Parts: sequence; C-alpha cells; structure tokens
Amino acid sequence: MRRAIPSRSALVAFEAAARHQSFTSTAAELSLTESAISRQIAILEEHLGLKLFNRIKKRVVLTKAGRLYSNQVRATLDQLEHDTFNIMAHGGTREILELAVLPTFCSQWLIPRISSFYRQHPGMRVNMSARSEMFLFKDTNFDAAIHFGQSTWPGTITDYLFKEQVVAVCKPELLINGQLSQADEIFNYPLLHLTSRPNAWRNWFEKINLSGIKVLRGSRYEHFSILISAACAGLGIALIPHFLIVNELSRGELTIAIDRPLQSAGAYYLVTPEENISNTGLQLFKEWISSEAKSTGKNSGKF
Repeated sequence: MRRAIPSRSALVAFEAAARHQSFTSTAAELSLTESAISRQIAILEEHLGLKLFNRIKKRVVLTKAGRLYSNQVRATLDQLEHDTFNIMAHGGTREILELAVLPTFCSQWLIPRISSFYRQHPGMRVNMSARSEMFLFKDTNFDAAIHFGQSTWPGTITDYLFKEQVVAVCKPELLINGQLSQADEIFNYPLLHLTSRPNAWRNWFEKINLSGIKVLRGSRYEHFSILISAACAGLGIALIPHFLIVNELSRGELTIAIDRPLQSAGAYYLVTPEENISNTGLQLFKEWISSEAKSTGKNSGKF
C-alpha cells in the first residue's frame, strides 16, 4: 500500500520556511525561486487539507497546526539525516556500534583506550554520544550505554565494569604548607561540587566522622571534566574519581589535598537492551571493555 507521505521536496521547503517564516529567506537557503517555495507549501497544504501558514501582507506566520507539524517534520528530517550519515559512515566496515556514554568517562577513560579495540577488530567502529541520565533504549538508536550507579535499568542486561574511589584534589599551589594532615583544615579552602552528586562532600565528611557540617558552600559544575578544569585552575578542592585524573596527577597539575580516599556506593556498568543479546559486535565490545575494566579495577586503590 502506498504511504500517505508528502514529497520530500515539500517537507524540506516547509521545514525551512517554518524556521525562517519567510519564503524569500527559504528560497535563498534552498537555491530556489520564491514562487517555487510557495508552490511546494501550497502542495503540502492541499495534501494535508489544512493551512500551515497565515499570509499577512508580505509576511507568513505559522498557524497552530503549522507550528506542531514543523516540530514533527524537523525531528523526522533530523533523524533521517542522522541515519543517512550513519549508513554512509559504514563504508567498508563490518559493524558500527552506537554507544551512550558519560561525558568525562568517555574523554578521560574510553577514548584513550578505544584504539586497542580497533586494532583487535579493524572492521568495527564505535560512535559515542554523551548521556548522563538513564533513558529508554526503544526511543533511541543506541546499542549500549555506560552507566554509573546501581545495576538496575529496566529491560536491560547490566555488566559490572569497576567501582571508583574519589579523592580530594586541588592545584598544588593552593596548598601553601603542602598536603593537609587534618580533615578540618579543608574548611580553609573553597569546596567544588558536581551538580549530579550534591551529597559527595557530606558523604566524605561523614566517612571520616565529621558530621553535622555545612558543606554545600562553593561553586557547582555539571560535568567532571569541568570540575577537573576548575580544580586545575586553583578554584578550590574537588572530590574526583581517581581513575579520571591519573594524567593530571602524574603531570603535577593536581595533587591529593588530603590522603582520605572514599569508595563510592555506585559502580560503572555496561548496559545493553535485552533484545541485543545476540549482537555479535556488541559481544566483542563487551569482552574488550570488560578486560580493560579489570585492569582499572585492580589499580583503583593504588595511588
């Protein structure tokens, strides 16, 4: 049965016209005449049986239906473009995996290691997109995700990677007299926070038996990568997973302010939808990342 879908040309013209709300600007963008754009919009309106624009003198303004349809068409065209680029990117490769990954985990841990996966499996590639929160796999094109927290994600299989130990770090020059020996000395310095872990400092102080202390003062940052930069810039002391800052510590950009590491309650997991269990490429990636994770897990407490 033939699908009741308008022509691609009409949809592209409408999406551009909805953005510009000007047939003149739309014509310039698409390298068409203004009358050609007007014809495409008229064809689309006839196909739908409703008006998408109100013509007000020399201006065009989206109707309520036009606004709703423009959002839907834009999302559909964006997804089609994304899918087109993906299939073009396949080239001669055997398989491409779509991975949702925590931003700083990606930049500080996964990216520096992924070349070894490519050497072992030259026919594969991994596309990576930043995701910090849980989501429904059925609403995305992701094959897997890297998740921090508990091993609970409905409709998925979670494979444990490793736990983390957070350490209090700062720029070396911030500590005038060197590493702190007493935990309460830390109150002489600004505390830096991660937005998604608002209780990190409270948990740290409770672990060393300093409870009832107001620790919410200080600047907040959305991602660990920003928090790391803030600490390197000397803006204060931050609690950061040790495995994310191995290079900064070795280069002397950061130093451990006080030797009181704390193991986080959560852990890192590779999460895959249950229906992807037979995906060969995904199984190869799972074997590789599990092997890499074992090495990190063994060294997580050595610093």
